[in-house]
Amino acid sequence: MWRSIAKALLTAVLAALLLGGQTTQLQTARTLLTGNPKNPDQARRILLELVQRAVGGLTGDDLAYACVYLGYIEDRAGDRQRAEEWFRKAAAVEGAGPGILSVARQGMEHPVTWIRHLDAPSVSPRPQPAAPETPRPLKAYVTKDPPAAMALARNLSDRERRANFEDLWRAIDTTYACFKLKGIDWREVGAVYRARLDAVKTDDGFYDLLFQLVNELRDTHSWLQNYHPRAWPEVPGLTLDRFEQRPFVVAVGRGSAAAAAGVALGSEVLSVDGWTVARKMEELRPRLKALSSDRAWQREAVRHLLAAETPAPVRLELRSPDGATREVTLPRGPASGPRALAWPPIQLTRQRFVHFGVHASGFGYILIESFNGREEIASEFDRALEFLRDTPALLLDIRNNAGGYGQPRIVGRLLSKRSPVGVSYIKSGPGHSSMERHKNNMEPSGPWQYTRPVALLVNDVTGSAADLFACELRSAGRVLTVGSTTHGNLSGVAAYVVLPCGLIVRVSNGYLADAHDRPIEGNGNIPDIAVEPTIADFLAGRDPVIERAVAALRK
Repeated sequence: MWRSIAKALLTAVLAALLLGGQTTQLQTARTLLTGNPKNPDQARRILLELVQRAVGGLTGDDLAYACVYLGYIEDRAGDRQRAEEWFRKAAAVEGAGPGILSVARQGMEHPVTWIRHLDAPSVSPRPQPAAPETPRPLKAYVTKDPPAAMALARNLSDRERRANFEDLWRAIDTTYACFKLKGIDWREVGAVYRARLDAVKTDDGFYDLLFQLVNELRDTHSWLQNYHPRAWPEVPGLTLDRFEQRPFVVAVGRGSAAAAAGVALGSEVLSVDGWTVARKMEELRPRLKALSSDRAWQREAVRHLLAAETPAPVRLELRSPDGATREVTLPRGPASGPRALAWPPIQLTRQRFVHFGVHASGFGYILIESFNGREEIASEFDRALEFLRDTPALLLDIRNNAGGYGQPRIVGRLLSKRSPVGVSYIKSGPGHSSMERHKNNMEPSGPWQYTRPVALLVNDVTGSAADLFACELRSAGRVLTVGSTTHGNLSGVAAYVVLPCGLIVRVSNGYLADAHDRPIEGNGNIPDIAVEPTIADFLAGRDPVIERAVAALRK
């Protein structure tokens, strides 16, 4: 008996020490992110380690803080896609307090680059309480200015679910701009989902159904503003990406279970839990947000390929770079994949959004990681362009730039005259074909313009404001585009549907085309020179896109 009691006490003491150590690590990460300058790289390493060991360690509140801090770090680095993933994970943590959950929800909607207790002195170490929530409306309505916060109704009756479903279906029918463009039969979609509605018996099941209904639009810019399906456990410490239309391991976390199992960088994933990759991706489809092009969705699905509804270990069949095939079993948990190796091998002067240097060819090189900012990005670009003013040509890299805000001031720095940059279409009535058409032009900007040759580097992550940037420069005939077809998510203005159940749904109310009237939404910007990096390029640290761009500029 006494031995059992002693063992229990020892276990409790060890657990307390572990929890205390992890709490201390969280505080250390918080200190590294407080004030200015910050040390985000070291904080990221600490937080990733904490999240990887979260099961049985961190409290719900602390786990949510760790995920929010990781989202904040990625937003400040300009990686909006990774930031949104962390904020979604934080919002799904059970047992977290309302303050940190409010920050997580904000991070799902827009970039979080300022947190009061990290960026303002002499304040409480916890985020301030969320703003009062807007009361739910009695009737559905469509607006250009959505409510800041609104709680979802719970314990809905079957009648209330059906009424809210019909409100959303009708609002999308009269508001969404791309039915004709994408060949979507919205009446047929409605019939399919009405039949599925009969089987829904829970609130989350209902909101999941509406999530999937909006996914039928295949539109990156249409989403549920204040609801997302609960994140599934993934494999901590392991990052996958897509090369040659197949999934490969591109990063293995130090000290992770994957590293202990000897998973090699560059290994191809052949199957997941006995399922083919294609079948596993289809299992994920109802859980992942739809994107405007299948090529972009495939890449996103690969990055979540190891997710599952339960935390049961995953059984992977891998083919190593040496051709050997093996099976490994790895634990699932909160996702915390490390970053993959970064291209390009150029010495850069780094700023927050815009980094620059001189390539070995003598050509200038500017990397714009994100457009999640406005004038500050244009000012950073101005500094880069001034430094590279005398270079004979420019490599302008917006690969992996998922967007943000339009950058007319930057585009204008590369124009020598007023130029056509595209055509916009905006809904003008309830009919699917009711659209207003506007030609868009842009003027030169800045004290001087860079008029020498420019190669614009793009890939299938290049989207939203980055897709717009590519569209404008291509339409003006100002760049040679090199790489792979962009994401193709270039809808125009947004409208918001607000339902009596409290759900807020963003819907694309327009779309944009290039100067030749070719819509970018779904289609993307097709490069002048197509180059698809291979896994062998990645492992060798080789950048064939830059190599082809340099060769083309030399001609």
